[in-house]
Amino acid sequence: MPSFRVLGAIAALLLAGCSKKPPETAPTPSTGQQPTTPVGTKTPDRPPVNTSDAASCQNAIASGVTELGRMINFDTDKYDVRPSDMGTLDAKADLLKMFPQVRLRITGHADERYTDEYNLVLGTHRADAARDYLVRKGIDGSRLETASLGETAPLDPGHTEEAWAKNRRDEFTILSGRESLASRIPGCS
Repeated sequence: MPSFRVLGAIAALLLAGCSKKPPETAPTPSTGQQPTTPVGTKTPDRPPVNTSDAASCQNAIASGVTELGRMINFDTDKYDVRPSDMGTLDAKADLLKMFPQVRLRITGHADERYTDEYNLVLGTHRADAARDYLVRKGIDGSRLETASLGETAPLDPGHTEEAWAKNRRDEFTILSGRESLASRIPGCS
């Protein structure tokens, strides 16, 4: 299920920043107290370890952006969220709860088989269906903007059922808060 996979990946990145074991220290022979410098440290002029790992920060952002941008699809002439896409929306809801700075635009699309006007309305209904689902999961509706492009932006320009199935979709775009996706990793800012 996408929500567990994504949350697990984000949790792993978060824990990676916190999982370093403190260096072992040995008691000093004369006092029996712990020294202030870890065993094996040569001199205090040793440069400090940089705890901010740019790659981890970028990976956290990329994982969040990927999950938040994952599309959902719809059946022909329908705008209800399919059970197979609920996990994708659940994962988005979980991330949106973790990162309240993030705002999304949901854009509904249709295939080419109906009129332009009908497809614009159908795209609007599809975007609204995803928005309503996320609101029911506890996301503030003011963080979700909707739009429709109808049939004007197909993913697949073909005229087959396979192409049409790809084109009946909602796309999700981060409007703001992208940088906050790395905020829970120590050293990322």
